[in-house]
Amino acid sequence: MSSVVNRRADELLLEKMLAPLPLEQARASLAFWSERRGRLPFYCLRDRREADEMIRRWRTRLAAAERARFGTGILGQIRRLLALEPPSWPISQKRTLVALAWAVVPRRAAVVAMAALGVVLFSLAAMGLGLIVLVLQAV
Repeated sequence: MSSVVNRRADELLLEKMLAPLPLEQARASLAFWSERRGRLPFYCLRDRREADEMIRRWRTRLAAAERARFGTGILGQIRRLLALEPPSWPISQKRTLVALAWAVVPRRAAVVAMAALGVVLFSLAAMGLGLIVLVLQAV
């Protein structure tokens, strides 16, 4: 009989441990890691990688906390709007067009596009330099 009670207590403890965090705690943790990432200098690569990973994890946890509080689908969106809660998905955050494209476009295609842009810019610089040399020789 005690093993059944112990097993049930263990199951309750696991449910409690695996349950989503409160929404406010998830938002505060995400804000902390985002601010930390913003304060780190560019040469602290390891710390910036850690902050990026923690931001990714806390966005996932925040989404789980929102689903637990408001539900999913259209009803969840309506509940969120009625509670005047701001959405937390990445599209709503301030991102530049380049960062958004880099997140959406496959990596290989983005690298090829950046290389092609580099070749075009290098060619334009070479043609401009050649034109300057040509004008200077003509004078």
